[in-house]
Amino acid sequence: MRIYIHHEDEPAYTLAVEWPVASAATCIELSARFAAAFASANPSAPKLQAVEVALATKDGVAISPSACVAHVASDGCDLFATRQAPTAPAVVAAAAAVASSEAPSTASASTSAHEELKKALAPILKSADAAFEAKQFKRAAEIWKEVLATLERSGMSGAALPAQFVAIPRKLGEIELYNERAEGALKWLGLAAKAAPKDVETRLKLSEAHVLVDDQEEAVEALREALALVPSTRPKKRRSVEIALGLRLFKAGMRKEGGGMLQKLLAADQEDQEVLLAYGQAALDLGQTEDALKIYLRLVVAKSEDEPIRRLLAKTLCQPDGIEFLGQHLPASKSSASALAFLASVVKDHSGVSEAIELYDQCVAHAPEQPSYALNLMHLHELNLKYHLALEVAARHCEANPTASVATLQLAELAAAIPERGALAKLLWSVDTEYADGADGGAPAGAPPMELPPFAGEDAEKRNPKLKPPNTYKEAELDVLALAYTVVKVLFAAGALEVLPRLVALVEPVREVKDLHLTRVRNENAYYCCVAQLLSTLPAQLPALPPLYVAGDSHSLSPAWRTVQYKGSAHMLVPRLVTGCKIWHLREGSDFFPKANFHAATRSIPDGAPVVCIFGEIDCREGLLLAVERARYTDLAAGIAHTISIYMSVLRSLQRERRFRLMVHPIPPVLNETRHIVTMFNVQLRAAVAKEPSLYMLDFFGDLVTADGSALADGLSLDGTHLHPRYVRFLENKLPKE
Repeated sequence: MRIYIHHEDEPAYTLAVEWPVASAATCIELSARFAAAFASANPSAPKLQAVEVALATKDGVAISPSACVAHVASDGCDLFATRQAPTAPAVVAAAAAVASSEAPSTASASTSAHEELKKALAPILKSADAAFEAKQFKRAAEIWKEVLATLERSGMSGAALPAQFVAIPRKLGEIELYNERAEGALKWLGLAAKAAPKDVETRLKLSEAHVLVDDQEEAVEALREALALVPSTRPKKRRSVEIALGLRLFKAGMRKEGGGMLQKLLAADQEDQEVLLAYGQAALDLGQTEDALKIYLRLVVAKSEDEPIRRLLAKTLCQPDGIEFLGQHLPASKSSASALAFLASVVKDHSGVSEAIELYDQCVAHAPEQPSYALNLMHLHELNLKYHLALEVAARHCEANPTASVATLQLAELAAAIPERGALAKLLWSVDTEYADGADGGAPAGAPPMELPPFAGEDAEKRNPKLKPPNTYKEAELDVLALAYTVVKVLFAAGALEVLPRLVALVEPVREVKDLHLTRVRNENAYYCCVAQLLSTLPAQLPALPPLYVAGDSHSLSPAWRTVQYKGSAHMLVPRLVTGCKIWHLREGSDFFPKANFHAATRSIPDGAPVVCIFGEIDCREGLLLAVERARYTDLAAGIAHTISIYMSVLRSLQRERRFRLMVHPIPPVLNETRHIVTMFNVQLRAAVAKEPSLYMLDFFGDLVTADGSALADGLSLDGTHLHPRYVRFLENKLPKE
């Protein structure tokens, strides 16, 4: 849903926010999004932080920061933001007022002064705690650092830090740990250890910080110290520390001691989830896949959304014998299909694409009537760019369920519109195509665009003002619709355009329902609408020309299948779609599935081929502001710089290993809400590419915006998110001429 947040005081500012309806996030996160965007758009205005943003409805009713956004907002609603106290300077004022009083002469007076100080700082410290809980780490850190600086000026730091404030350096260390900055974590946690030498939690966090720098000896020592500090009156905590120590000893190479501790702890309580989690890691390290699998299957049943458990389960299933052992413990059947589908989603998230395909194949075989299984299997084949396999899945599902339908669309009709395997192979674009020039190569020069229903892919209300109400379709019907949507997307990505008008004609009447973009098939809906609008500007038959590949997120679709002049001859812009891929996903250490999709896309391109790369828009739209708010970066510019450094590293590796002739496309500036970020990004991107001899910048960003850079140039918006393909003339102008 889209929420409009208005700041009516000077400087006036409005932000439109796309917010997932299914998200459980609270309003403090919405405030953070607004605060970051406001600060970027109004750099000369007093800085606004998330906890300073007071949100209210248009009727003036205040909204609690802890309220779920989805419960207090609706699509298209207006909220109003005002600045509220306390602010960070209040820390200085409150603390300075206490510090300026005479130094206490007795211990009781000192304690009283500390209590007064804590009381004076209570409002701002409460704000910091709220920000920390909401992962608004930048704001929390600013407050806590100001508090500590003020206390230090008053002679209350290190071992003299009042007991009421000893948690602050530990929490600052936790922020550094969250962002994987070992040096900062060790600094703050070291201060915390001095201020609170008997604090167990500080020692536990110190161990994690030492692990970040691979100092296993110090990590173990910190845990031994933590264990020594746990009193016998806290047996549960002692057991938890023993588990952590046992696992760390095992990981550090002291397997006999660590493994013995874990075995003893497990023998004492075989239902303890914490020791099971640790024991499973040890089993996995020893190659005991079956033991690890049994443990993680038990744990994921109890905590299905626990990320560490899901990651370890995925790692286990990705072992050479992981799926085989799963089949022994959870045989494929109609009754187990839903469990197998869940496990497939877990392993897919961590780039176990082939394992997820194997599991969904079983689901489809045993529950062929379920469209959701077929849909997810299609998406998995998309990740490998095996479009013919995705279409075969769709065709088989339609043939097995010919009477299944959504509104006017019956799967028998969809099956009839999908070409059979032999015909399909001739329709799909192939790198092995025999290239020709002009009319001899396929579509004649000036071939007219294909005929489609009016307003295909556009707002359905343009064709029929009387749309059916939201929630008209049941879940299974939505899956059928998504299946049809995905068939259109796949055929477009594969270059089989001539069969699409018939499919679009089948789908368009089914879209005449309100708020399909807010349902769980919103992604499929968005891709379909984009593709349908692009089709109206393309001929049905494509000329056979040498390829100029375009690798990217959904923005790679806008220029797809257009003809351009590259180095003196006509080339076809051939898309290599990497769905939903951020540059951040490509960093070293990431295992999120878009990275696997990226590698499959680049593998499908021949060595030495020319490739245009379009990545980074999703980082600008979703990732950077949130990362700044979570203190991953000091500011937006630093976040952009780090993201571009990842991008340059990936492209250098591709050029070195595959000898691609790489051209970098500017980030499309379509969205009003993020254009200021995109502009900053493109400035840094252009400078970074200029330093890379093996890369070539397609420097036409200025052609995409108005003279002052505040808006998208006229005629270049397709669907509100993507560029209209008429922009390709600007791209072509910047392609190498020789």
